[in-house]
Amino acid sequence: MHTKKTWVPFLFLILFIGCSTGSRFTQGMVNPAEFYTKTTFDPARSLVVLTCELDGVSKNFIFDTGAQVSAIQRDSISGDIVTVRGGSNRTVENGTETVKSLMIGEVEFVNTFATNENMVYLKEEIPNYGGVLGRTIIDKANWLIDYPNRTVELSNRELSDESYTDIPLTKSSDTPYTYVEIDNKRHRSIIDLGSISIFNVPDSTELAKELLNSYEFVEISRERYTVGGVQTITEQIGTIPSLKIGATEFRNVTVNINQSSQIRLGIRFFKDYMIYIDNLNRRFRIKATSSGPVQTDG
Repeated sequence: MHTKKTWVPFLFLILFIGCSTGSRFTQGMVNPAEFYTKTTFDPARSLVVLTCELDGVSKNFIFDTGAQVSAIQRDSISGDIVTVRGGSNRTVENGTETVKSLMIGEVEFVNTFATNENMVYLKEEIPNYGGVLGRTIIDKANWLIDYPNRTVELSNRELSDESYTDIPLTKSSDTPYTYVEIDNKRHRSIIDLGSISIFNVPDSTELAKELLNSYEFVEISRERYTVGGVQTITEQIGTIPSLKIGATEFRNVTVNINQSSQIRLGIRFFKDYMIYIDNLNRRFRIKATSSGPVQTDG
């Protein structure tokens, strides 16, 4: 699969606002109960894009840990109407539906909850675009993403070993949050594999003020796609010498500061790693390739 070179940077965090969905987030099952499959993916502007079968029809889906629910591309919305908020804090009304069948390789996700909308820009940019795989799908399996080699494994079994490094997750939320340490201060950050950022900081935060006062940044204007469509934004781009997560230090990290909903680690932060999402034990683990920039403090 190929995309146009003019692809606009993407930020697609889906959160519900003021609606009661209850158990719909966790509804559905995986068939068979014991499962394993391995597939390949094509990166679209660094994002992981998986080919799936949606009710028997092959479609391309963006893999997004920052999306609370999956989102299906429909030319018109249908079902109960809900309001959702994207990563730039814009809101939009979506429809809702139950996805009867979504298959990845030999693994079938049955009767899962999703929103639906007409994502015109993404439909034009990603051939055969089907939507976004959010946590109503992701939370039902363990995922091993070998980003350098463009493969994804998913299973109900353990897929990592002791050569992987844990990224500590907060225990207060089902959303994948961790803490990053910069200049001896800790900051809560979402792990958002649906964002192409390396490390994104909202311009309204104290962290943004501290970074702008301590390091060199350059202002640029660009377009960004998020909930509600394409928007033109102004942001500050710079590099910080060190960022720690737990006992692991990452050096010379690119930071972009703009209007966004929360601090986030995007997919490009992990581009040199095996990424393991262990929903069985609620862990997030990484393993550096031979060229990876990871350094452990021991």
